[in-house]
Amino acid sequence: MKIKLYGVRGSCPTPVGNEEYRENLKNVLDLAYSEWKTNPGKFSVDNFLESRPSYYSTLVGGNTTCVSVTSKTGDQVVIDCGTGMRAFGNDLLKEGFLKEKKDINILITHTHWDHIQGWPFFKLAYIPGIKINFYSCIENLKERLERQQHPENFPLAFSVMASEKNFHLQKVMESFKIGSLEITPFYLTHPGTCIGYKITEDGKTFLFCTDVEFSESNIGYLNEIKPLLKGAKLIIMDAQYNADEARAKIGWGHTSVEYAVRSAEMIEAEILALTHHEPDNRDATIYKNYTDSLNFVAKESQLKVVIAKEGMIFDL
Repeated sequence: MKIKLYGVRGSCPTPVGNEEYRENLKNVLDLAYSEWKTNPGKFSVDNFLESRPSYYSTLVGGNTTCVSVTSKTGDQVVIDCGTGMRAFGNDLLKEGFLKEKKDINILITHTHWDHIQGWPFFKLAYIPGIKINFYSCIENLKERLERQQHPENFPLAFSVMASEKNFHLQKVMESFKIGSLEITPFYLTHPGTCIGYKITEDGKTFLFCTDVEFSESNIGYLNEIKPLLKGAKLIIMDAQYNADEARAKIGWGHTSVEYAVRSAEMIEAEILALTHHEPDNRDATIYKNYTDSLNFVAKESQLKVVIAKEGMIFDL
């Protein structure tokens, strides 16, 4: 299966401001100028960017949570409808999705606004003949989506969207299949209840665990569900806070980078992608939190930690 990240920011969309953009541009130009002065005849912009850490040439991204999963048979599954869903829909249109007219399958973790606010901007939802299946553990999911598009909140009602929309209620810890993907929902610790998803194909497991709050007081819950999660190839997990922020925001429903690492190690995951980035954090702060997270990886651990960034692709 192929996993692509369309939204990795937490809580609210966060476009890069002019001040941050100018600061990043100045840093890159200063470094490039210094390198060019050293050896102007051999300087290459492409080589310069390739030789630098990725934060010099890429952005973490400001769209809220949306992740696509494509099975080996081409089935499309998308997790959550944050603002990244607009770009996901645009990609499907560019790729000729209207010629194939396959079903679009959406898994919903919960309906806090940052996880559904991109739905009204999903272009395919307005096209007749498109079939969209919603899967969740939320009994009144349709009603919640309709409320988001009440005339006081949005100019077009949910009922105006011309696609065919079907709602499938799932049970926690009971697996179901979409094509060749086996999907199991499980509870996460988050205000108002949130669902994580285990997705398996050909013996490779992907875990999506946002939003979730793990700390010393409740990390034991992982031991209860460890048999379900153990040995995942990839876990994309909430790591919104550093240690100080996590202590100041107990009960807010998000995890520190330290406990994200500890959680991934407990379930013996191979790759941990830190996601749901704090909207107040610039990219430089997110990279610092990532660097700090490496200090929490046990010496004997084989865990690889990466920063979840828009456009990132994992091929399992």
